[in-house]
Amino acid sequence: MAYEAQYVRYEVDGHVAVITMNRPERLNAFGRVMGDELGGAWMEALADEQVRAIVLTGEGRVFSAGRDIKEQAEHGIRGNQLADSRAKVLGFQLVPDTDKPIIAAVRGGAWGAGLYMVCGSDIAVLAEDATIAFSSVPTGVLGSALVPLMNGLSWLPGCEMMLRGHRFSAQRAYEVGLANHVVPSDEVLPTALSIAHELAALPPVHVQVTKRQLMVARPRSTAYQLTIDYPQAQQSLFALEDTTEAAAAFAEKRKPVFKGR
Repeated sequence: MAYEAQYVRYEVDGHVAVITMNRPERLNAFGRVMGDELGGAWMEALADEQVRAIVLTGEGRVFSAGRDIKEQAEHGIRGNQLADSRAKVLGFQLVPDTDKPIIAAVRGGAWGAGLYMVCGSDIAVLAEDATIAFSSVPTGVLGSALVPLMNGLSWLPGCEMMLRGHRFSAQRAYEVGLANHVVPSDEVLPTALSIAHELAALPPVHVQVTKRQLMVARPRSTAYQLTIDYPQAQQSLFALEDTTEAAAAFAEKRKPVFKGR
């Protein structure tokens, strides 16, 4: 890697790049440093013409626990937002819009921001015991319902997932279209790598042009951000006392007391 990374590991095997979130003691939670380093790793992969497919995974027992709520509690909601440098390459779903195929290899769980990354990938391989969740509402931020709903998830499971914030099993994720493969935990990364190498062995220009066509045909949530006033709605929620209380309660492992203000 062309930069020092504390929480991200970047490796290349032939024509496949592997980006590993490497902060297992924090369940690979997504904060400013993680975002900046992930941006740097993605920039490496996108700039390398020899890289034809990318595997995204997490070290330890969880793919990613989502945004770093402890960091938010310590530094405030704005301290949890992305750095202004390399993280700019990350899109609304926290992976770049790229014509190189992205395979998510998920062990343990993909929650919140972690599930954003899965939804932004092209192929998702989940462990049998993995869970997924959008826990935005229970943890005091705007539930980005447009993310799953604009990625092929139908209305009923999408609403339940966003509003209740409960965890879904890997099998349920497969049933509603948020996983391509469900395999034993020790087969997750080998399966993802096998798919990545298979894609990398295909004519690269054909793969990339085909993915570009798929991206045009697929409604991308970024195209609808301003239409539904997501940024404005998000900022209005950031200013609420309940947002601060949700993060503090999470960090202190206590039940939150919400006052509707």
